[in-house]
Amino acid sequence: MIKDIKKMKKKDMLYIIVPPLIQSGLYFISKLFVSNPHLIGWEIDRKTPFIPQFVYFYVLWYILLVGVPYLLFKYDKEKRDKYCFIYILSGIIAFITFLVYPTTIETAKFEVHNLSTWIMSLVYFFDQPTLNCLPSIHCTNCIIWIIMIGFNKKMPKWIRISLSIFCVIVMFSVLFIKQHVLIDIIGAAVTVVLCYIVYYVYKKIRKK
Repeated sequence: MIKDIKKMKKKDMLYIIVPPLIQSGLYFISKLFVSNPHLIGWEIDRKTPFIPQFVYFYVLWYILLVGVPYLLFKYDKEKRDKYCFIYILSGIIAFITFLVYPTTIETAKFEVHNLSTWIMSLVYFFDQPTLNCLPSIHCTNCIIWIIMIGFNKKMPKWIRISLSIFCVIVMFSVLFIKQHVLIDIIGAAVTVVLCYIVYYVYKKIRKK
């Protein structure tokens, strides 16, 4: 890995650093414009148990923000432009959705009595107020990663399987730690579908 990093040029580093910065920046900017968020959630969300141990998967997700583009640099550079296009577009679509339909959810109430709940308290602290949940950025990225890495035959099989399983667990984790509700995951899937449609339309237009 160290050798790979040494081989990276400025352009390679930009592929890794810029997309997450754009996506995160748009998310935090959108929170500045929220005044009357819509409370969302179904009965199934209220019945979903709060399991703080899933917070570890939720937090480890942040490593993949740079880990996935690094894997593309190492194994499949040809996919990087496609990845950046879809990744940034998903952030833009989410940003527009946040402005048009700002949302909030009912978070869990708990006492800090172990490491899991302590980390949960930090997550809640840095994400207060809990706004703009639909679509879930965590889940949007996970779906993109499964498509770009999990189904990429240029990647080692163990990476494809491990990353896909991890991403699925992360999507469950957002429900179990009460950071999102089911409609947020559905919204993430719709966002990714829209991104791929726009991408392929864009490619056809460029060919003409």
